Amino acid sequence: MATFPTLKTGAAAQYPLDRSVRFQTQAVRFLDGSKQRYPLQGSGLRRWTVKLDLLDDRELAAVIDFVEQQGSGSFSFLDPVTGENVKKCILAGETFDSAVKNEMTGQASLVVQETL
Repeated sequence: MATFPTLKTGAAAQYPLDRSVRFQTQAVRFLDGSKQRYPLQGSGLRRWTVKLDLLDDRELAAVIDFVEQQGSGSFSFLDPVTGENVKKCILAGETFDSAVKNEMTGQASLVVQETL
């Protein structure tokens, strides 16, 4: 299984980091009009918006190559907050942005989402 590339510092993301948890629930409406909601899974699915700045050429190329090769396949991602290796992640449907501002100064932005 592929692994999201880390920076030369060993980190997978930089701060500020936007992280959220999503819960899937099901609602049942009874004949008397009342509703009951219950979770479809035990824990929520995590989602990270990874924004990388001040990347050198090698780091930026590694991220771009990873995104191009990965497509919609799953990969493992090191959660920057907990340090946990999350085994099943995908690149979310939002756009992947990358740019080179100056020599040795690149940036990238993408969304990583945990799956079931």
